[in-house]
Amino acid sequence: SKTPRFTPDAVFTGTVGSFGVRRGELDVTGPISDSLAGRLVLAGETSSGWRDHVGMDRTSVAPSLTWRPNDALRLTYVGEFTVFSTLFDRGMPAVNGDALALPESNYYGEPSDGPTRFRNERHQITGEYQISDNWSLNGGVAWRGGSLKGLSSDHSRLVGDTLWRQRRGRDFTVEDLSARLELNGVVATGLGVHSLGFGVKAYRLTYGEKWLRINPTAANPYPIDLFNPVYGAVPSPTPLPFTDNLETREVVTLYAQDLWEVNDRLSLVAGLRWDDYSQTIRNNRTGAVGENKDSPVDYRFAARYRLTDALTAHASYGRSFVLNSGTGRTGAGFAPEEGKGYEIGLSGAWEGIDLAATVFDIEKTNILTSDPVDANYLAPVGKLTSRGIELDGSVRIGEAWQVVANYAWTDAKADDKAFATDNVLNVPEHSGSLFVVGRFATTHGTDWSMTAGAAYVGDRAATLTTDGVRLPAYWKAKAAVEYGLTPQVTARVEGDNLFDERYAASSYSALWIFPGAPRSLRASLRIAL
Repeated sequence: SKTPRFTPDAVFTGTVGSFGVRRGELDVTGPISDSLAGRLVLAGETSSGWRDHVGMDRTSVAPSLTWRPNDALRLTYVGEFTVFSTLFDRGMPAVNGDALALPESNYYGEPSDGPTRFRNERHQITGEYQISDNWSLNGGVAWRGGSLKGLSSDHSRLVGDTLWRQRRGRDFTVEDLSARLELNGVVATGLGVHSLGFGVKAYRLTYGEKWLRINPTAANPYPIDLFNPVYGAVPSPTPLPFTDNLETREVVTLYAQDLWEVNDRLSLVAGLRWDDYSQTIRNNRTGAVGENKDSPVDYRFAARYRLTDALTAHASYGRSFVLNSGTGRTGAGFAPEEGKGYEIGLSGAWEGIDLAATVFDIEKTNILTSDPVDANYLAPVGKLTSRGIELDGSVRIGEAWQVVANYAWTDAKADDKAFATDNVLNVPEHSGSLFVVGRFATTHGTDWSMTAGAAYVGDRAATLTTDGVRLPAYWKAKAAVEYGLTPQVTARVEGDNLFDERYAASSYSALWIFPGAPRSLRASLRIAL
């Protein structure tokens, strides 16, 4: 979120683009008094969408205040109110193993279901206090509430050229209260400098999950034609109560970290984290209650060593855990996701040239993915490993030009006998990008810039079953030009997917594949008021 400044400023940005995109944002900030500053950001966006009938409307209001009574103390309030509505969209199914067999604009839900509405509200107060030249205290309290409500007609199975559908209703609510307090300091010793951090944080989360559902049958398949979808051809069935869960989490975390700069070449990092959590999930339909409690300890170690003035080596190892929400096909909750991994890298910086190479190996357990028995549910993967190499580089050519490139090779595999394959959804073995950036001065005292390049994503698994459906590899080109018309007015034009590449962006299963957006253009005008 944007926080207040004590220098007055007001900016309006208007954007128009392909598929009926219209967006406006007003950002106003400045001092209210010598010690108090405020900021207000208003934004609204609408689009008719590139998928048939799937438009979008979004409105956001974000007020904030900063109180700075002296140089040592600063308190900031940030609020956010966001409303977003759109038709729920499951994308399209693969046909005969082809993820791109159907037109990218085809929508297979029902427009009469109406929009699904998302609401988010957040209030946060943070504070910073400079105790001395070397020690500071910071912390905050935050409350967040939100909801998602709406009906949808989701893909269930393919029968010939007909897609049978399942009618669903969603009513999700979330409320989260959290707090954090952290002490940071710098201590110089005869063996280097220690940057220390000690903290405590806690949160309480309540998550309500209500589902309505009715499955298709031979007598009432709730069908739609794949190649000529006609909406409203059959009456929409009324979904029935299916899930009514209430999840509560209470978590307290203690953590500490030491960044030890041993000398001008060697730095070491050690971090320790202790979590005490209690998670309960109550099934309001049956009265059954599941509970998870534990107090795991996780850690991280890292080191950097400057081999020469240009070359630096780094390495790190750590463990982590994340609580999982929801219940699976059997109604039981999920164990936390746990991970461990290391990375080793080498980076170099010469005049006009920056290069980096990193090798990583990450192992995680209990990662949620689509259930191989029933894709309407999630299921945890026993173990998932991800190993690979990442290469990054940038080269400056003269004063104006820069070439930026990256490449990643990733070997990701799942290891769980409950799954028919070792596939990991949406993870390409090969990916990368190449962009050229130019920055120039104009004759009237402003700047202009251009960016052009392309990103490559290799083929990826689209399903965890043995049907072999994969998302094809693709290149996607994009470009942008930004020009300062005056010191107060800047124009920008950007194009995405310039060659109108047909591609699948992601997949949840062979029935739920989301296509990538076709070529689009956007033009915006930024005016400093």
